[in-house]
Amino acid sequence: MRTGFVEELEKKSGGDWPALRVARTKTNGLIEKVAADLSTLQTPETSIVVTGSVGRGEVTSGSDFDWMLLIDGASDPQHATLENRVNEILDRRGIKRPGPTETFGRLVSSHDLVHYIAGTKDTNENLTRRILLLLESIAITNGPLRERVVRNILARYVIHDRTIPSESGERNRIPHFLLNDVVRYWRTMASDFASKMWDRQQKGWATRNLKLRFSRKLLFVAGLLTCFGAETHPPEQLRTTANADEFLPLLADFIGEQTRVSPLDKLARALLPYPDWGLKIFQAYDHFIAALDDKAIRTALEGVSFEAASSDPIFGRLREQSHIYREGIDKLFFELDPTLIKLIRRNGVF
Repeated sequence: MRTGFVEELEKKSGGDWPALRVARTKTNGLIEKVAADLSTLQTPETSIVVTGSVGRGEVTSGSDFDWMLLIDGASDPQHATLENRVNEILDRRGIKRPGPTETFGRLVSSHDLVHYIAGTKDTNENLTRRILLLLESIAITNGPLRERVVRNILARYVIHDRTIPSESGERNRIPHFLLNDVVRYWRTMASDFASKMWDRQQKGWATRNLKLRFSRKLLFVAGLLTCFGAETHPPEQLRTTANADEFLPLLADFIGEQTRVSPLDKLARALLPYPDWGLKIFQAYDHFIAALDDKAIRTALEGVSFEAASSDPIFGRLREQSHIYREGIDKLFFELDPTLIKLIRRNGVF
């Protein structure tokens, strides 16, 4: 699938987003830096997959290297050895390990991702790993294994979630099971922010708040665009299928193709018909990325107390940019794009 939509929108809108260009260059450099070393750890039943800012192509000087050792095969005690060796390589390279939640930097079984969707066994950790695998992941090793796990997850979400046929015979192109989990994940992120405010006694709250306003919200937008993609950019094959047995696998494959497009590229593609608003949204996001790439700004944000936030100039400027970003997203879904207006009203609330 064609990418480069960010660059296309930048050119069409007359924008200039240097921080995003630098972040993509840093992402490619970081992946190249570790790929050769990590490739020595490749096995047929494992894949080293990165998510977070690396998976989104948004690496800054403060980025963690969020990774998981994805296992799709028989359990083997050597997998724990591989996990340790990944950390050794990252430490030797001076690369920042994942954050303290232990959601990443661990063994992850495909069994849990595929079979524990919703229900009592689907923990917040499992939901996070599954949604990020679909929306912002890159395989450093054994790419076909990642693709296989994604296909199996989408089989659960799409092929095995059959809807009652309509009287008109029109087939539903919206994967409601997946859409519900995308919405659930967004709300989980918001709740998780409140929980960490309490657990960490507001330490580091300002940076997490800004990430919720920008990159976490971007994931939600990308998830919605992924679920709506067969309506906004319908492939011809979906129009001509004879029955559900043909239609649903094609829909799952189409959604699988969307998982190879970065969140920013998905958003840029949706904004190409609306370059003026695309300029506003991406300029705001570029300010956010530039702030994360500035050590002095990151340090200043770490020292901002919740009580002083309203008067802090650095947090205040970034908060204002987040309002511009939010306004643009609202415009796209509720005023600008007629297809998205219909879809978000029909599927996004009730």
